[in-house]
Amino acid sequence: MLTEVFKVVSEQWRILFGILLFITLGQGLVILTVKSLFHEKLTFVEYFSLGLAGWIVPISLLSMAWLFLGLASSALLNRVMIPGGILLVIAILFRLRPNFEPGSSVKILFILLTLILTSILIRLAFVSQAIFPSYFDSAAHYSIIKNIIQHGTAQALASTTYYHRSFHVLIAFLVSALNADIARVMLILGQMVLALMPVSVFFPVKHVTGSNSAGIFAIILSAIGWYMPAHAANWGKYPALISLALIPFVLSLAYLVLQNQAAVTLQNKWKQYIVLGLSVAVTILFHSRSLFILTIVALAWMMTLWLGKLSLRIRSLIFMIIFIGLVLEIFFIQKQAIFLPLFDPYLHKGIWITALVLLLSIFALRGYSQVVFACFLSMCLLLGSLFVPIRIPGYGTLTLLDRPLVEMILYLPLSLLGGLGLAGLEKLLPQLSFWKFLRWKYIYGLVIGLIAIHALATYNFYPSDCCVLVGNNDVAAFAWMQENLSRDAYIGISVTEMNVLPSDVVEGYTGGDAGIWITPLIDRHTFPLFFSSDFGQEDVRSQLCQSGVSHLYVGELGQPFDSARLDEHPEWYKVLLSMQNAKVYEVSGCG
Repeated sequence: MLTEVFKVVSEQWRILFGILLFITLGQGLVILTVKSLFHEKLTFVEYFSLGLAGWIVPISLLSMAWLFLGLASSALLNRVMIPGGILLVIAILFRLRPNFEPGSSVKILFILLTLILTSILIRLAFVSQAIFPSYFDSAAHYSIIKNIIQHGTAQALASTTYYHRSFHVLIAFLVSALNADIARVMLILGQMVLALMPVSVFFPVKHVTGSNSAGIFAIILSAIGWYMPAHAANWGKYPALISLALIPFVLSLAYLVLQNQAAVTLQNKWKQYIVLGLSVAVTILFHSRSLFILTIVALAWMMTLWLGKLSLRIRSLIFMIIFIGLVLEIFFIQKQAIFLPLFDPYLHKGIWITALVLLLSIFALRGYSQVVFACFLSMCLLLGSLFVPIRIPGYGTLTLLDRPLVEMILYLPLSLLGGLGLAGLEKLLPQLSFWKFLRWKYIYGLVIGLIAIHALATYNFYPSDCCVLVGNNDVAAFAWMQENLSRDAYIGISVTEMNVLPSDVVEGYTGGDAGIWITPLIDRHTFPLFFSSDFGQEDVRSQLCQSGVSHLYVGELGQPFDSARLDEHPEWYKVLLSMQNAKVYEVSGCG
């Protein structure tokens, strides 16, 4: 793995450096902003983790200003963004230096930086074997980003109904600033976001418990405890990943704002509301369904505060009802065929880690019962949202959240529960009579070691075969088509059914193989055909002729057309290019 990672670093160092520069710049801007709101109420380590959790907010706002102010078309500005970013980072570091705390915070900061560096190196292994971003969504994102860069104006966004517009603007901004390839930036930024996501859980756990070790444990759980959310990169869910990465930051910021209401001036209160509002808006612009996630968490927290006014007996009864309801939801969902993969990361391949978290959550009930209840209620509501229908103009009837998004986010409440539980255990053990025979650091190290061993046994750090659509032969075939097919060629490509909702209705069709990349990469028009189409049938050939399809593409990976059926009718389908598992056919005799 290390050899592959270092190869990525040596080949893509410019993109890596540029993204790290903007991450550092965004982190610094968040620290300065949040510090101006809450002053010395947080430690430097807490500000550091908050800044790293929310770095995307200022950089996203910067990218939007870059596009909507018409600066995207300025070649000079694009050339000076990197030098300008370096100068800004230096200025921010100089501004923060006098406030740096010595002592234990240096040790914790060193541990955090070590974990971040290790996480980045591990995640880059994915890039070493990825030719293009996985799955069909990535091709649509690529096309929109390419359109933004080519036109350099906000009007480029108006040509699409895709709703992840902040993602497209951010990637276009980074591509222009780094003068880099769109696909490479998408791949590397996605893995960098995954590498930094775990740090976002440090602040809430540390702030609530006061335990650095619990915060670090929560980081490790969220990083390698389950193969979600990292597996979502195989689905091309980059906008959702960025949005999920911001959710802990938004929730932490909201918690701080509510916690400090009585101690701030009206002017400072409005500043807090504005910063929180911008953070929420950016999160939703990356993925609109984040609005439902934030609403669910807000409802769970309000109900938690209401329960705090009730007696212990009633609170315990309601908690048991919520827990039983969660278990029943899990049993019911497992009986739905479309939802079978939902719990695979947590109950099948990650059962031992989930069991550990549930065990630890018992110890969290004593000191952090409010947050524990909010986590369980949030999970219950998240699962329930899979069955709440909502009609969205242009998209038909959907549900509040879909199965992939719920599968991706369940790691978050579980990681928080694990961190809180460890903090509760840390406080309890010294009170036990047999504590003198134990050493906390040995127990702590053992638990982390077991999680690491579990990850090595179950984790796949490389692109999954399930979702890779583009192979080396496909890339060569694209280059050949670029040179040899006319601009008005109309190419039939493979598609397959999409269904992630609890119904038998097909929600649409998705790219079956690398053909989905033909339009974004070489600007040839394509025509979707079901991957199992029988090209030996006269009615299928008639459909091709009536639709004006001039060529067919058979990809190397995924669910391509059956080339054997095409080869049986050379009078209808003439082979123009034949490579190993990738072919281009010309549709003949339609005249």
